[in-house]
Amino acid sequence: MYATQIRPVTDLRNHYPEVESDLERGPVVLTKNGYGASVLVSIALYDKLMAKQAIYEAIAKSEAEIDAGKGLEAKAALSKMRNTLHV
Repeated sequence: MYATQIRPVTDLRNHYPEVESDLERGPVVLTKNGYGASVLVSIALYDKLMAKQAIYEAIAKSEAEIDAGKGLEAKAALSKMRNTLHV
């Protein structure tokens, strides 16, 4: 998967170029007072995650339609979306 780095939030101010470089390898967890405060991800990873989220939401909608008896069209759409996730 991705290599997650952990850095203090002050590194955003004091060492931003290094933090930005770390984003190429994966998410960066920012800590405040020793506890996780937020996570930074690159735009490319964010776009990929959002695309997957949209597919998962569409799968859930299709499953609900199938459960509601809407039938074959929903099953075909669901199969297509699941195949998209495995690409």
